[in-house]
Amino acid sequence: MLIMTTKENIQFIKLPENFKADLGSFTIDSSIELPILLSEGKDKVEDKDLTVENLVAGMISVVAHDKNHPHFSYYKSFVLASDPHIVEKLNQAAIAKEQRKEFEFAEELFLAVYHLLPQNASCVNLATLYSYLAVEARSKGEDERVWIKKVRETLEYGIERFGEDEMILSELASFEAYMGNLEEAKEYGERYMDVAEESERKEEVRKMLKEIAFKLENSEAISEAYDFITLNEPDKALPIIDKFLKANPSIWNGYFLKGWALRIRKDYEEAKECFLECIKLGESNSEIYNELSICELESGDKNLAKAYLETACDLDESNLTTTTNLAYLYLADGEFDEAREYLERARFLAKDDKFVKGLIDEYEKATGDKIGDIIHEEYVKNTENTDDAEYSGSSFEEDFRKFALSMEEDFPMDEEDEEDEECSCHCGGHCHHEEHEDKECGCHKEGKECSCHHN
Repeated sequence: MLIMTTKENIQFIKLPENFKADLGSFTIDSSIELPILLSEGKDKVEDKDLTVENLVAGMISVVAHDKNHPHFSYYKSFVLASDPHIVEKLNQAAIAKEQRKEFEFAEELFLAVYHLLPQNASCVNLATLYSYLAVEARSKGEDERVWIKKVRETLEYGIERFGEDEMILSELASFEAYMGNLEEAKEYGERYMDVAEESERKEEVRKMLKEIAFKLENSEAISEAYDFITLNEPDKALPIIDKFLKANPSIWNGYFLKGWALRIRKDYEEAKECFLECIKLGESNSEIYNELSICELESGDKNLAKAYLETACDLDESNLTTTTNLAYLYLADGEFDEAREYLERARFLAKDDKFVKGLIDEYEKATGDKIGDIIHEEYVKNTENTDDAEYSGSSFEEDFRKFALSMEEDFPMDEEDEEDEECSCHCGGHCHHEEHEDKECGCHKEGKECSCHHN
């Protein structure tokens, strides 16, 4: 049984010489002080506390946080001798803790796994956790840069440790692409291509490199158009985009920008055609369907607007914007069962969000039902089969494929949205496609060749 640890609950003791434990061929050295985990609030070790489980829990904490401890190697050997499957169990526990957003425990366990049995997958797992912590920090209004720095340092150290490892190079390429460091992303991507065998993931990186090359060649024009859109000057953006599309008629990103500019200009029918063209060209992401829903809503087809939003939510379950937008529409139409489902999802994503709280208040006033502290239909990812859990490592890439939009956190609010702070539907103020912001970064899609959260 794994015992979760915290550094504050650790004390160092010397074992009595008569202490016995079945550790196979491992020999206990009673002269070495061992860390032991105490129950919360305890400051004294009693005889009943002297168990292998408590000792191993204490050593896991030291192994995780103090690689320079003079007895690090001894503690590592003790832990590995205590259970031949300890690393696998720790990794599964870390994944579960991460999914429940118990990030401090997850970090300690992932660090322990990395130090007990260094592998490329555990390096990627740790970097992914730091991406989640960056999202968490930003959601709280805190500085996420320390976690972004840890993502990069963890992956770069992984390259130093494991050499030109395709899994880590893939991660670095996607990460730097998302962060907007295209030259760095190009370098890592090309290094990945040199060592990787043909696979689905390699095809994804090949496509990403083409988009990077395209963006590097066309970044000036696209950036200028994007800036005009964010400044609410679509008429200045459209001639630039049209010139771009004339030279690049099969690039979906250009149609997205044009649709966005037209939607801001309230030319909803033309905007819809542009967004539908993105889909015809093979692109399918939540932002396209969110924009289509806005156009349909403004054109008077609320049912189709909801349908588009449902698709957007299916494509990106961690997108708070589309989730709250759909909850709002269902609530406004008195479809309370559907509204509650998406309110539960929204609260799971951001329970302290002001807009989410406001929608829940409106729901409770309208129905007389109370959405209590315990989520009745808790919306969580499936954590049952953690043995098979995989990480795509490319949530950054997926977000990067938004092209010119990948550099910004949120879509700009329309003027009418700014005037009415209480009605935030489709304002874009809740876009959670952030640096791993993803993420989900949120961040983790399925991928056969990706290996984050491997056991």
